[in-house]
Amino acid sequence: MLRLRPLITLLVASICVLGLWTLWHGSLGQEPTPLTPAQYKASGLTDNIYTNGNTKPDADDWWLHFEEVLKLKPVSMKEAKAGCAWNPQDLERVNFQFDGGENGFVDTAWVRNDTSDLVLDARRAQWQDFMMYGTIPYGDISSKLDGRGIVIVGGQSQSFHRVKVLLRQLKRLGSSIPVELHYWGDEMNEEKKQELSTLWPLITYNDLSSPTNIYHVQLGGIVHVNYQLKTAAILNSNFAEILLMDSDNIPTIPPEDLFNSKTYKEHGTVFWPDIARTRVQNPVWPITNTPCRKDEYEQESGQALIDKRKFWYHLQLAMFFINDKNSEYYNNILLGDKDTFRFAWHALKTTYGRPAHWLATVGIKMAPDHFCGHHFAQFHPDREDGRVVFMHGGLLKTMDKQVMTFLRASHGGIFHAYKTGTKPYDAEELTRAEIKFDGASYWKHKPESVGVQMCTDMKDVEARPFGELVQGFNEVFEEVGGYWLIDSGEFSSGT
Repeated sequence: MLRLRPLITLLVASICVLGLWTLWHGSLGQEPTPLTPAQYKASGLTDNIYTNGNTKPDADDWWLHFEEVLKLKPVSMKEAKAGCAWNPQDLERVNFQFDGGENGFVDTAWVRNDTSDLVLDARRAQWQDFMMYGTIPYGDISSKLDGRGIVIVGGQSQSFHRVKVLLRQLKRLGSSIPVELHYWGDEMNEEKKQELSTLWPLITYNDLSSPTNIYHVQLGGIVHVNYQLKTAAILNSNFAEILLMDSDNIPTIPPEDLFNSKTYKEHGTVFWPDIARTRVQNPVWPITNTPCRKDEYEQESGQALIDKRKFWYHLQLAMFFINDKNSEYYNNILLGDKDTFRFAWHALKTTYGRPAHWLATVGIKMAPDHFCGHHFAQFHPDREDGRVVFMHGGLLKTMDKQVMTFLRASHGGIFHAYKTGTKPYDAEELTRAEIKFDGASYWKHKPESVGVQMCTDMKDVEARPFGELVQGFNEVFEEVGGYWLIDSGEFSSGT
């Protein structure tokens, strides 16, 4: 029988990469259809009822708080926008997600025209009704949760090689943390499982298409990006405390140490930052009854720490935003799964932990005025620590295989330099960041077939040697098989 999904992997990945670019530069331009808002009584409560996760040891302890949250006076679009009153000069330096142009991937008409309060009321009522009547009780799963571990979604095609890199790094670090690999259907066979189990005996597997899962999820169409699988993996995990990791993420310390961080212990979560900020007119602010926040970046969910025992219902709301019934709307205002976590916590007025230090973009520097970032370095949650703890290679998959081979052979690898904010501990500090294209013009005898890659950059920041942050990472990347794209001979590109 013909297997369509492996045959269209390259097509899907290409669309994902192009879609990421267009999220910064375009929209489809169609207004969402107004819904009939549910009627509920608003009280005089304000937004100042955020509760810390360490006050609620059990998910069911949140219900009195949820009832108060659902009584909050609705936040209008005007009120939400007032939270981020940047002046015109500052706005030129704010790196926002989504643009207002026209494209065929997302509908960002809301960038040009504010969403009406009627639509906002309807969308808000939907998630509030879900919280009251649509969640799976914590008692249905509480006895099944135990221990701490890493949750990864992957197994198909190139992600299988990325998982092997991650597992080799765990071994190299002397880690002893269990791992769950969640996959869909025939993405994993017994041969693949045996290979991974030999590499990391503390690994178990879960098929997200199985009817035995507590939370059932639908797979999207042929060219649909299945962001919902990551949240489904968390909901169906047997771990009580979870470190979610993308398959293209490499830890630089034993990851189990992060559960002992002060930040995680205080909040029961750690959400790491992305490079962009959420637009002031994004409907998700008023939908979640949250004024825009100048001290927040969007969330980068290549890694997240979550105590599932505390936040079972919060996680279901995050899934609500991206499930098959609601993703058509929310995919136009949130980029994939990542910010569904942050805004579920905002909707339920719950604090979340975040590292004190903003991310760094890490990549190649081939000339004084050249920089191309392909990894994000994410920092330890606690300010007093300061170490890089993850290297997430989101844009490495866009690097041409020939360029990677050239840099590996002639320039010591692909990790040369980094850039971070001028005040990386000040979340309100504005750093001009961008995603751009790099055509490897530095390569004097570049083959004509070499394509362009996507990079992150911070225009006004001087690049520094990456060894200042992490010593010897080029050698580590080589040791754990990071150059599988070259060495395996299976693929012509990383997408």
